[in-house]
Amino acid sequence: MKKVSLIAAAVVSTLAAGTASAVEFDYHGYMRAGFGGNVDGGAQVCYGNGGPSAHVVGRLGDECDLYAELILNANNVWQSAEGDSFNIHTLLAYGTEEDPGPMQRDTRGAAFQAVGTSADDPWSGQRASMREAWVDYTMANGMSLWAGKRYYARKDIHILDMYYINTSGDGIGVENIDAGPGKLSAAVFQRDWKAPILDEDGTAVEDTQLYSQAYTLDLRYNGIQANKDGSFDFALMIGQPSKTEAQDDAIDNELGNFGDYGLDETGVSFTAEHTQGNFFGGFNKVVVQYSTQGFAWDTYGVNSHMGSGYNMELGQEDRKVWRFIDWGVIEQDQWNLGYSFIYSQLDDPNNGNGTRWNAVVRPGYKWSETMSTILEMGYYVQDDPWMDSSEDLSKVTIAQQWQAGSNFWARPAIRVFASAYSGDMAVDNNDFMVGAQVEAWW
Repeated sequence: MKKVSLIAAAVVSTLAAGTASAVEFDYHGYMRAGFGGNVDGGAQVCYGNGGPSAHVVGRLGDECDLYAELILNANNVWQSAEGDSFNIHTLLAYGTEEDPGPMQRDTRGAAFQAVGTSADDPWSGQRASMREAWVDYTMANGMSLWAGKRYYARKDIHILDMYYINTSGDGIGVENIDAGPGKLSAAVFQRDWKAPILDEDGTAVEDTQLYSQAYTLDLRYNGIQANKDGSFDFALMIGQPSKTEAQDDAIDNELGNFGDYGLDETGVSFTAEHTQGNFFGGFNKVVVQYSTQGFAWDTYGVNSHMGSGYNMELGQEDRKVWRFIDWGVIEQDQWNLGYSFIYSQLDDPNNGNGTRWNAVVRPGYKWSETMSTILEMGYYVQDDPWMDSSEDLSKVTIAQQWQAGSNFWARPAIRVFASAYSGDMAVDNNDFMVGAQVEAWW
């Protein structure tokens, strides 16, 4: 009881030092769930879930998982007389582990299952994981200091479920610093990679630190007025790896299958984005990106949630990648349209040059405020230097949707769908899927 009393007294004393105000809680979330089947028999096969190329031909009718995020924020847990405040943010995620699907190739040419990722990796969306646990100290002038684990200023294309900027993870930073025509933000993030050291016989070397790290400096300059209803955002990431002496020794002696990763050099990733508002009732974004070294891995192609994290996989040395993106949403009284086009080019002195591009459109016709018909069409071409020839994949999905409003972003939405796949990457007897899905955010 004495210990509890001391804690209570400390809490009361802390609150008394600030302005008396009630803590404000807000609750948000996201979820999707559904079922599907293969017309040729068996379970639904998805070409996007779990792979490093996201939903390259669009996500509608191509999601086999149950996934949910539950967000709970506690605002104004302490507030000063001047208006400064501390706020706490948490996000719990849960996702099902998917069964293996058709084999595909990643950016190294290695085979992977299009459906199925490690259930032990909390960032892959499998099982329960704490995705966010961070605190911000926001000052009356709008500037804030934060620290913890968080989704950080991510930029995504919704119809692909693809993030083209995503340095999320453990970090610390400061946001919304007044700097001329825009706002400046800076953050530092850390990521760990497990890199086991093996001897000549393939046996793990004991008593060695198995983890290497990469540190990323994330600099943003946002909200620069460019034209009427148009603005520029800029992002610069600088990444530097950190390996242990034991790992360096393993590299020098070529022990087991431990590679040098080619990451002794600093990598950079630069993004320039123009957003045009009031664009036929919606918006349009034009994005240009250039990345080197460990950032090149996630910039090449139509990548998934890793986005712009500094990657410590084998074969990154001296890689350079540039990527062009144009995407947006058009909203009209009777119809709407989501669209995306991506083109990326790889300059790899170790393996050769390559290109990847895709185009996805999602037009919808509104029958009423709550019912619409959606057609999603996508086409993807992959021409990597380690491939004998280029390969393609196409998809056509039609869905009937009942949603809470007629806007493109209105949710919840209940859908029944049919998806047809074709092309070099389409797997025999896995080319026609039907099912139902619900998607919601609140």
